[in-house]
Amino acid sequence: MASERVDRTDASPAAVVDFLEGAQYPCSKQDILDHVARQGAPPMVIDALRRLPDEQYFNLAHVIDRFSSMSP
Repeated sequence: MASERVDRTDASPAAVVDFLEGAQYPCSKQDILDHVARQGAPPMVIDALRRLPDEQYFNLAHVIDRFSSMSP
């Protein structure tokens, strides 16, 4: 449960990792958005993840790589 983890309201890679815990891969961008929403991610994190490329993600490292390479 995300509320028992670190209370992160920023859209940092560390916050994304926290809210993606337990995600099933491979998954789509929409699967990622649905998962973090179920985990209680704040709007700032969800909005940042909406900017991910629309592709299949094969693991957490793949998501974080794409997320980290996005311009702010």
